[in-house]
Amino acid sequence: MTPTEEDGMMWRRPLGTLAVIGLVAAGCSGDDGDSADSEGGGSITFWTVYDTADRIAIMEDVLADFTAESGIEVELVGVSAPDLSQAMVSAAAAGDLPDVVVHGVELAAGWVDEGILDSAAASEMIDALGAGTFNESALDLIRVEDAEGEYATVPSDGWGQMIFYRTDLFEAAGLEEPSTYEAALTAAETLNGQDGVSGFALGSTGGDGFTMQVFEHVALANDCQLVDDEGEVTLDSPECEEAIQFYVDLAQYAPTGAGDVDTTRANYLAGQTAMTSWSPHLLDELAGLFADTPLTCAECANDQQWLVDRTTILPLFQGPSGDEPTQFGLTINLGITASADLEPSKELVRYLLGDGYMGFLSISPEGRFPMRNGSSADDTTYVDGWTDLPVGTGSQQLSVGELYGDEAVQTITEGATGFERWGFPQGQGALVTAMYGDLELTNILRDALDGTITPAEAAAQMDESATQLQSELG
Repeated sequence: MTPTEEDGMMWRRPLGTLAVIGLVAAGCSGDDGDSADSEGGGSITFWTVYDTADRIAIMEDVLADFTAESGIEVELVGVSAPDLSQAMVSAAAAGDLPDVVVHGVELAAGWVDEGILDSAAASEMIDALGAGTFNESALDLIRVEDAEGEYATVPSDGWGQMIFYRTDLFEAAGLEEPSTYEAALTAAETLNGQDGVSGFALGSTGGDGFTMQVFEHVALANDCQLVDDEGEVTLDSPECEEAIQFYVDLAQYAPTGAGDVDTTRANYLAGQTAMTSWSPHLLDELAGLFADTPLTCAECANDQQWLVDRTTILPLFQGPSGDEPTQFGLTINLGITASADLEPSKELVRYLLGDGYMGFLSISPEGRFPMRNGSSADDTTYVDGWTDLPVGTGSQQLSVGELYGDEAVQTITEGATGFERWGFPQGQGALVTAMYGDLELTNILRDALDGTITPAEAAAQMDESATQLQSELG
């Protein structure tokens, strides 16, 4: 969510401004600096995975405004997303946790169990800000049992996995939108090989968080659940076997080579695949607004809108055994750690979800839909403000609303109200944390894709792997 491509948070760009060893050795916890007193001031440390130079610069401006208003100094530390989980564990062991950390939902429950996050502080913040001001699905994903507070962390923003598809190719072939297993597979088979285009670029690399995300998206669509209501692992169910079989069948029409976050994006931006499963973080790149990952399709050289004009996004997907269409979703949260200097840390969280919210969300806004709607239960100020945030880098910037129009914004908004995930509704968030750290399911899926095991054998092995992790958690 990693919180990354490798453990669950689909961060798409090269990250890593500071080495993990340097972070831990530096002793950057707020406990080592001056504490804020009742009259304000003091110093705390804030870890962020938005750590490229341009993102750090934006965050520094937001924090400078916070310091001017509160008198609280904030040390900003960039941590590459793939390294975050291990960095936090190492920092906890050294007694060097930051005060506040940006993290994906997959890590929340596990970090509470490990004593890294302060669930009581998070719950107090949500109560103070008003639970009714938050997206209900975001709150559902962070509820924890047997903890001091109801919530593990504080939601900030999120994205839902979507199917991006080439409308021009579908219309020319007379195909239905790929909103179901059957329609997606039919389209992939029909379009594969036409003018050098592959059918569907999907995650297929073992030990990879992107593959895990795409597979969970597919599995949820078919009502393949990680556990039942009693918490018993159910990955060997007929629904899961059917989901694995579909994944194997669809992979026949994927581009050659490894399927990961970089290659799937590159294939779509080159106009070389008809469909892919990705997050809204792809939206700015589709419009040629991010120089590090430019459009490479031949037609895009003279028309940066060429691919945007021929792409439609689908948030909901359904398999033959699914009761209704679903959307895999991931939320980004502000965690208050167990050793945090509480009052200044709460003030920072309050600011980042209030006066500083639009500035905070302006870092890669196309994939950061606000999980706090407004300052009161009936207010939508933050959601409305998000549509006006600039997308892209440098001089080429457009707002989310200008770039994709009301219909696309409405699609993203509606999808964000019903994110679904494995395990969270059944109180198995710690198991999800372990699975996204372990990623053994993707290795088993890779064996099924290679044909060394059958989908039925893969389902049984996945079930055994998750059951073993669950037993180790106690």
